[in-house]
Amino acid sequence: MTNSSQANDAVLRVLFVCTGNTCRSPMAETLFRKLVTEKLDCRDWELRERGIDVFSAGIAAGESDPATREAVQIMQEYKLDLSQHLSQQVTAPMLEESTLVLTMTDRHRRVLADSRPDLEDRFHLLNRTGHDIADPIGGTLEDYRYCAQQIRENLQLWIDELFRKDA
Repeated sequence: MTNSSQANDAVLRVLFVCTGNTCRSPMAETLFRKLVTEKLDCRDWELRERGIDVFSAGIAAGESDPATREAVQIMQEYKLDLSQHLSQQVTAPMLEESTLVLTMTDRHRRVLADSRPDLEDRFHLLNRTGHDIADPIGGTLEDYRYCAQQIRENLQLWIDELFRKDA
């Protein structure tokens, strides 16, 4: 996670939002980092040097809850480590400092827009078709795998758009 003074240096600051910040948004954050580092041919720690900051939070998150066991396992299938993730609640400064806020559902987007109508132009659904990314919590490992696949496919579309000049 980052603190506010570091965040202000970012050119692109992406916040992923779900409900509890224990599966969908942390998977999106982790997958986004991987896909952007591949796109830019750099290492994760170099993203900050390139002005890119990525993080996640939940609209109804507990503080410091770990990622679900299933989310950790699915990210391991992508060779990514989610084991150290701790949940956090969306805050006003997070929204103010973000240049792009991608939500898992339209309800998440509406909650944010209702609370901060002045920032509404930053809030978008992750799914480019306008559908929600279903919450796999309480579901099977296959539900989590499908969720991660949906997230990855939509992230790729966002990344292609955000970094098209670098292609």
